[in-house]
Amino acid sequence: MSVASYAILVFLALARYNAEITNSTSNCMESGCSDDKQCRDGNNEDCNDETSLDCQCKSNYTRGLIVTCYDAFSEKAKHVYSVPIAQNGTPIPDPIWYHRFDTDVHTLRVDVDNIQQKAYIYHSTVQSIYKNPNYNLGNSTENLWTVLYKGLSSGVVSLAVDWVSHNIYWTDPTFKWIMVQSLSSTDTSMFRVLIQENLYRPHALAMDPSDALLFWSDIGRFTTIEVSSLSGRNRKTIVISNLLRTNGLTADHQGHRLYFADTERDTVETVTYDGTDRKILLAKARSSLIDVAVYQDSLYVADMGALYVINKTNGNAFSMEIGKDDFGYAGVAVFHEEAQPVTDRCQDYGCAHICLTELGGATCICKDGYNLNEDNKTCSLISTYFHRALVFSNASSICILDITVLADFVFDPVCVLETTGTKYMAMDTDQRNVFIANDTAIYWTSVDNRNLQLLAQLSGSISGMSWDGYDRNVYWTESDTGKIWRTSIESKTAHMFLEGLAKPRDVLILPHHRLVYWISERNGSTIESSNINGSQQHIVLQYNDSLKWNSLSYNPYRNRLYFLGILEDEERTDIINCNLDGSNRASNNAMYRILNTLEIYKGYTMVTSYEDELTTITFHSLDDIDYMTEGECTDAGAISVIKVFDENNRQNETGPCFLLNGECEQICIPNGMSRMCKCVFGFMLSEDGKTCMSDPVKDDFMLVGDVSHTNMYQIRLNDTSVQGIKAKGIKPRYDPIHDRVIWLTLFGKNIYSMYLNGTGQTYFPIDRNAYIFDVDVSTGNVYFASKKRYTSDYFISVMSPDGKHHDLRVGLLYVYGLVVSPSDGYMFYIHNNTLVRDTMNGTHPETLLEDVHASGGLTVDFKTGYLYWIERSSDPEGFLIVYCKADGSNRTTLYTFETSSLNKYEPNSLAIHEDDLFITISKQS
Repeated sequence: MSVASYAILVFLALARYNAEITNSTSNCMESGCSDDKQCRDGNNEDCNDETSLDCQCKSNYTRGLIVTCYDAFSEKAKHVYSVPIAQNGTPIPDPIWYHRFDTDVHTLRVDVDNIQQKAYIYHSTVQSIYKNPNYNLGNSTENLWTVLYKGLSSGVVSLAVDWVSHNIYWTDPTFKWIMVQSLSSTDTSMFRVLIQENLYRPHALAMDPSDALLFWSDIGRFTTIEVSSLSGRNRKTIVISNLLRTNGLTADHQGHRLYFADTERDTVETVTYDGTDRKILLAKARSSLIDVAVYQDSLYVADMGALYVINKTNGNAFSMEIGKDDFGYAGVAVFHEEAQPVTDRCQDYGCAHICLTELGGATCICKDGYNLNEDNKTCSLISTYFHRALVFSNASSICILDITVLADFVFDPVCVLETTGTKYMAMDTDQRNVFIANDTAIYWTSVDNRNLQLLAQLSGSISGMSWDGYDRNVYWTESDTGKIWRTSIESKTAHMFLEGLAKPRDVLILPHHRLVYWISERNGSTIESSNINGSQQHIVLQYNDSLKWNSLSYNPYRNRLYFLGILEDEERTDIINCNLDGSNRASNNAMYRILNTLEIYKGYTMVTSYEDELTTITFHSLDDIDYMTEGECTDAGAISVIKVFDENNRQNETGPCFLLNGECEQICIPNGMSRMCKCVFGFMLSEDGKTCMSDPVKDDFMLVGDVSHTNMYQIRLNDTSVQGIKAKGIKPRYDPIHDRVIWLTLFGKNIYSMYLNGTGQTYFPIDRNAYIFDVDVSTGNVYFASKKRYTSDYFISVMSPDGKHHDLRVGLLYVYGLVVSPSDGYMFYIHNNTLVRDTMNGTHPETLLEDVHASGGLTVDFKTGYLYWIERSSDPEGFLIVYCKADGSNRTTLYTFETSSLNKYEPNSLAIHEDDLFITISKQS
């Protein structure tokens, strides 16, 4: 048994004993037993005989945690525990009950409504929210979980229950919205998309119904935390920097503070409701901090390895285990009336559909598909069909599916319009119109009356159609005439847009960019483009392979083109994407079947295939490459085209930060219909209000790499001020000969370089993963250690300033440190528990020390010639700073890091300047 394991076990035994004593005496006395040993609340506890000070709590506690746990065998979160907590906030390790779901269940997030005694769980396998209508800490929930809402997407869905007005909110990171559903109604359709403008991937969610505030994290190019009213109004971004993947969020209504867990930063932090007074409460490297809940002075953090309890006032923390067959925790929520004070402003407000708490009052909203009437309480139906749906055509009909069907595995469409031979379709969501085309003509109809009208007769064979929502024109390609045409509902007259094209097809309009794209056949498939006025026609992407490209689409969230590449001989289809200028071509997924159509919606690609008289619709998540779901479309026949109709989609795409990040170089913050640009740590906003700049330091500075954020900084040695470097990377070094910064990237096969002011960036490719390096300041040569993929071989190589590199040492074991001393003509490195000195051409390696259990940080003091490095101590969790002379003599421990399993610091790297030794440290807990 390791020392670390022993420490945790000893602590858990003490915690259990102390919790039992607290529960059976002082806490029991405080919460129910009077001096004459009579219980004031017999439903909560019983007193023992009159001569005893002990009380015995009954099974139906009213204060505790509900925790979801991963199963050690299936690695799915299938266990739900009810855990009592003492009045001081300490959980009692023995749960009162637990429920194990069946093998197909993957329960993640959880929240409770203590007033109505109901619990809610996100069930990711069937992409649904489940409810328990009669939850309390003492009752088993064996067969009480039923579906509340079905149709969530993939990703981290978070729940938050408004215990005042009895509504439930949740985030959907792939559909990119926040929804709300009434818990007071038996109508399961009583839900509405509350917020979807200017959202990228909403994750964590929390609320304070007492102050009518809703908080969420949005994980995009730069992760942020936002706040709004419970009706989605008055949005404000309160945390804009130094966030990565904020998966857990909770609000303390008593202290008016927000607590959040960042999975990639490995931290639990807190800010006030306005985003100020930010503090780190827990930092634990290589953890998986997932969810967080608060009760009085205690904070509960769910981690894949433990459940942490943190005192929110002094930061003291300990870990504990719940259950015997679990290895991690997925969600945690507090269950107690004190955590949920009650003043229901909606009780007598009279909303027809959904009532939301507002500060000092309430407001009514309508469920999806309805508008609020002038009385601000009743609702009117907008239209019977088409609010948010998949629309597709087959040989005889136009059919629809609710957008949430991806939670099912068999799709049952509703066909609403009879047509013949529909080949292409386009959507005007602003005016609720649909355009369809067959071999001879283009027709249009209103979604609401479905009265098909002729728009244009075709002069050739139609091969694609697209809608321009700005100029309100329909465009189409004709492959046999080599032309692109356009018309409008108002004119109903066809105008030739371009001619002389090579079998054009799949025309695509990008109204925001004022660009037109199409696919041509020029020695293989080619993507071409022009401005919306027909000028500047050019080839965007040409690839001479055997793939036939079609179904050209646009992903506005990533600002990239997507299309299908079909290899008919192998019955394979690739989903391919590239930048708008054709650069950075990549393939997302390959499917070994012929796909017919492609559509992009939110965070999904949707493709259709037709085999054995059965149509399959497949959904791929763009955010999670491993996620795919598909369903069979009953009695649909072959689908010729599929589109998405969403009334709010175009409004979202015209948000102030949506297109090109609002022209902000770094962070774009929506501010009503306008936007504000912000800069990350180390940069300041330029006078143009868009770009970010820093003031490069020319002398007396050190370079630091932030591995979590892959940011690089200069720190002035005289005043410790920080300047950002305009590049993403790790482990930067400075080449004073050429005045350049050199750096690596995580798992990259390039070595990068640029001037300190951010100009002249270049890179040199290598055929393996470089992970540490040093610079010869006399020549500018870079010495680096690397590993070749799929082998166990490590190398030490040298690269000249022009990018030419040569291997010096091959067949090594892992190299923990590498440093060069050009004035002495040596390089030093550590591998296989040995410290080695070698000539700088790698021809004379000499072992200086053995039994060197290094973890990195090898550096040299050029003033004394001494070597310094980081070494693991005999304590498996301990670390030493060790030094020796350049010949290996006088090995000495300079500093010992005192550690324990719950308070661990790990040094990562060393640097020496004059008489000072600088150390970077990761705090493990």
